[in-house]
Amino acid sequence: MAQLIPTDENDLTKVDASPTKAFFVEIITKDIQLDEAIQDLVDNCIDGAKRLRPGMEANYAGLHVSIEVNADGFRIEDNCGGIPLDIARKYAFKFGRAKGFERTSHSVGQFGVGMKRALFKMGDHFSVESVEPNYRFRIDVNVPIWAGDDVNWDFDVSDLMSEPNAIEDTGTKIQVDNLDPAVASTFSQAAFLAKLRQDIRIIQQHPMRLGLSISLNGEAIIATEWQLKEGEGIAPAFQRFEDHLGGESPLVTRLYAGIGDSSRPHAGWYVFCNGRCILEADQEATTGWSEVSDDGVNVPKYHGQFARFRGYAFLDSDDSRILPWNTTKTGLNLESDAYKRLRGRLIEITRPVIDFLNNLDAEKDLDDGDKLLSVAVTRASPVPIEKLTQRPTFVYTPQPRRGPPLARISYQRPKAKADRLMDALDAHNNRDLGEKSFDYAYANLVEGD
Repeated sequence: MAQLIPTDENDLTKVDASPTKAFFVEIITKDIQLDEAIQDLVDNCIDGAKRLRPGMEANYAGLHVSIEVNADGFRIEDNCGGIPLDIARKYAFKFGRAKGFERTSHSVGQFGVGMKRALFKMGDHFSVESVEPNYRFRIDVNVPIWAGDDVNWDFDVSDLMSEPNAIEDTGTKIQVDNLDPAVASTFSQAAFLAKLRQDIRIIQQHPMRLGLSISLNGEAIIATEWQLKEGEGIAPAFQRFEDHLGGESPLVTRLYAGIGDSSRPHAGWYVFCNGRCILEADQEATTGWSEVSDDGVNVPKYHGQFARFRGYAFLDSDDSRILPWNTTKTGLNLESDAYKRLRGRLIEITRPVIDFLNNLDAEKDLDDGDKLLSVAVTRASPVPIEKLTQRPTFVYTPQPRRGPPLARISYQRPKAKADRLMDALDAHNNRDLGEKSFDYAYANLVEGD
């Protein structure tokens, strides 16, 4: 009978399957772009603001995020409450969300890898300084040294001071230096900085509209306005839904659909998850274009005549796990229950706006006096979406004509004769000449008859 070998560190019956840190770092940083990594760090600042001032429509006035990006290093600093020491020690630097972690209400940080992934991607050394209501502390990591020890995965807390801190003094500062050469090169490119600025303007427009200020290399980033035209018989749609999808909290969805200024780059659907813009001006099947709903309602493929279409979808939940975003928060998870519900609703609310825009396009061949929709669009006022009242569908109610119908009169005559008649009637241009000559003829041939 064969003898069993005792269990110890040299146990021949065991195979070491533990990961190496170097492999782990390579894997988590491989599939994320630099600008996406920076957005993850901005998300963390916003989650701090949400802990500090809870609520979907909280006022973030006075809170700020400052980002510095150049070939020498990276820095992001905020005054959004700091990282609580207990969260830093047990959760914030853990790879993945640990059991027992209390999620921030309406958080945009979900998977527990964003901050670490961003820091490892940029350089060989980073530091995190936090001032929270009860403690000040610093975490300083030399990545090559840390990665060389596959047994100890901990980061060390240093400069720990226990003291009460005023809320206005709390915040977090993260710095990365000894940048990877490719990262340093990218950070020095004007095109990268311009794209990063625009991405922040788009993705973080909701917290900025709530008062959070964000700057990049000392220059403030200004949020985009969300407006739909209203008035002159035009009324945008605003729907609200509350779904229970098995999470700890319901999913609240707000949909707005209507028209704005004609602009192909800005037309389409804007989709937000807990305030983070996931899709901007989307004109693809993802948001219902060229799709059919379960009830048989269809939306055509996006076309230039729909350049006035604007749609805004806000999906919010205390439990961020039920939101329909992907792991990098750059797109929607098309397999999620939340998305499947959203898709049909987008199609249904889009269709009446498309019908209106088709009718508006059909007016091109009409006389000016008959272009009722065109006049309504021109006269309607842009209204911030937060001021809109709930309405199940986009509607247009034709307004009564203002004054008698007008007729266009167009003709040509020799320029020399036209110039002499212009002098005789004291007209300023050809249009003025036409109107004055008509009025002269009408007064003498019709009214004077």
